[in-house]
Amino acid sequence: MLELPADFLSMLPLSEEEKEKFVLSLNEPSVSSIRKNPLKKVTLPEGNPVAWSRYGYYLPQRPVFTLDPLFHSGAYYVQEASSMFIEQVIMQLSLDEKPIRILDACASPGGKTTHLLSLLHRESLIVANESIRSRQQALIHNVCKWGYNNIVVTQTDVSRFASLAGYFDVILCDAPCSGEGLFRKDTQATKLWSKENVMHCALRQQRIVNDLWPALKQGGLFIYSTCTYNEEENEKNISHFVNELDADCIKLYIENFNGVKEHIQDKVITYRFSPHKIQGEGFTLSVLRKNNSEEKSLYNKSSKVEEVNANIRKQAGNYILNADESYFFMHQQSVRFFPLSLKRDLALLTGMNITHAGTAIATIKGKDWIPSVELALSTALNTDVNTEAVDKETALRLLKGDTQLETAHPEGYILVTYQQLPLMFVKKTGRRINHLYPREWYIRMKLEQ
Repeated sequence: MLELPADFLSMLPLSEEEKEKFVLSLNEPSVSSIRKNPLKKVTLPEGNPVAWSRYGYYLPQRPVFTLDPLFHSGAYYVQEASSMFIEQVIMQLSLDEKPIRILDACASPGGKTTHLLSLLHRESLIVANESIRSRQQALIHNVCKWGYNNIVVTQTDVSRFASLAGYFDVILCDAPCSGEGLFRKDTQATKLWSKENVMHCALRQQRIVNDLWPALKQGGLFIYSTCTYNEEENEKNISHFVNELDADCIKLYIENFNGVKEHIQDKVITYRFSPHKIQGEGFTLSVLRKNNSEEKSLYNKSSKVEEVNANIRKQAGNYILNADESYFFMHQQSVRFFPLSLKRDLALLTGMNITHAGTAIATIKGKDWIPSVELALSTALNTDVNTEAVDKETALRLLKGDTQLETAHPEGYILVTYQQLPLMFVKKTGRRINHLYPREWYIRMKLEQ
């Protein structure tokens, strides 16, 4: 039986009867849910749909995702169902109908970022920021697997975005919190919980939102969410934002989503997800509209991006689809591509410590073009190359770093696919292959399960 802190129970905004049901739900197994990549068509295990997401569904049991090559190909993302509710904000407020600029301010490991990539107009700009260096690798890895190129990943303190005054149409802040919504998945989290930490988190969340607010345009939307239940980190913070930042809460339609609770008090509107009400973990969300903006735009403070010459641009264009709609640039000897319509935005964001932008096509070494794993996983890849389809066992061996591959192709670069989805490039040399898959992405666990 999961033991919960007495202070935590006293702070739960539930009746005593509901608290009993809530505690019982935390002692039941967590449900597993995934979200499909709409641009990577493949047959996935069947399951029950998540009501608020067209791409999400529950699995009857939790498999070992690491041992599924489709997971590594970016065919789906393992995501907690409650947090997929972001889709309703995007769809109900018609944010998918035209290109917008959106900042995912606390983005790692990338669940909401990849979800936004699937939902928004393909010429929208998604900036995914993660200030903690140790969390960057997971974010970039997941973004690369998802295979979209209208993405910029940054590593900077959120306060620096104030220099981009009025730049973003939407800011999403899944704020660092006390983690109450994860108690069922991580029973050790209950031992780290304290009322003092809740108050500390609430103040930190206020600082983060206050720092981000100038970067939101007038009339823009701020999506605030936490994986907590208490009111300090949710309703009381939202009340602070409404009153101090001159914002209005947006009402959403939830009549078709049984168990999602709308909480309205004065000007504050939040949407709550609790495990005794829905299939999922704890989650709270609110949408704010910015009413006034006196900040002056600083768009002129942009830097140049190293463009490629005509020959490189022509050769790079052979690797991808719709090359005439792409902007090619160099970064650390790698040729990368980005939506041409967002070229100016890329230059503007150079001051935000960009760690990843667009998609890498290849690294140039002399006359040799070494194709990138990012290109292999890209939804814009031109697959008119030497391709080797492999079975599950072979795919997993390669993902683990094996250098043996039986193939009739001549020496050179080969695109390895599994169930018609690309996984990686390899280079055949004699009877062996050279890996072009990042060592830090290798499967570490034993394959015999």
